[in-house]
Amino acid sequence: MATDRLAEFLIAHAQAILRLHQRGNAESFALTPADLGVTLYRSVCAWNAEARPAAIDEYLDRLRADDFVLAAACAKGHEDAWEGFIEKYQPVLYAAARALTHDDNAARELTDSLWAELYGVDSRAGERRSLLAYYGGRSALGTWLHTVLAQRFVDWTRQAARARPAGERLAEAATDGEPPDPNRARYVNALSAALRAALGALEARDRLRLGYYYLENLTLREIARLLDEHPSSVSRRLQHTRDELKRNVEQYLRSEHLTDEQIRLCYDYAAEQWPFDLGRALSEFES
Repeated sequence: MATDRLAEFLIAHAQAILRLHQRGNAESFALTPADLGVTLYRSVCAWNAEARPAAIDEYLDRLRADDFVLAAACAKGHEDAWEGFIEKYQPVLYAAARALTHDDNAARELTDSLWAELYGVDSRAGERRSLLAYYGGRSALGTWLHTVLAQRFVDWTRQAARARPAGERLAEAATDGEPPDPNRARYVNALSAALRAALGALEARDRLRLGYYYLENLTLREIARLLDEHPSSVSRRLQHTRDELKRNVEQYLRSEHLTDEQIRLCYDYAAEQWPFDLGRALSEFES
């Protein structure tokens, strides 16, 4: 039934879709009018699913064609579109995340997680599921990205709050004058050992990207030039490396017979004070 309505939409509004295709110069990204149809149909349904045909055509003619086409091309994985998108919006999103979090590391973590959603490869299905496919073109793409980032910040802070029950109890214990946890040093040392082991298990090129990004604060484009990669590939590989590190760190800690609660304590203590030198750890594995 939904497929039938989509087909009717594409036929009834073919001229308006073609006009948007031309206004947005979609041919430069090898996009056809049909490539834009599903997202345009979703945009119209979100606006007014019961609108008359003439009103829908007028609505389509008012959409921000350049932004819409860029988002559609990125959602389909067009490399040139991604390069332009990253160059334009990466500094903007990082600045917005920095304003929200008031912390450089937290801002990077927040924006990196959003970039992964925007790129949108579902590793389980091997299919692209980009968040950009939901941009409808009514507002500027930058405005839409700011809104999504703000929503992700709310989700991120809620998730962090749920993951910190042990830290809250520790703060209360300190206030009550209770003695410090005698296992604190053991947990911090275990996390350091786990991260060193996880870094050692990475490919040398993955460690190099981490060093460029977190120690030298290079942009994705600068790293791409150094490693002869595309900026979008750098972004994907960084996200994959972070996921791999987290997975291997927790696997190591569990092999040391730490429970989930104790692993949370490792992170809590490290957040308070952790003398881990990432630069020194990475240099240990240089050939």
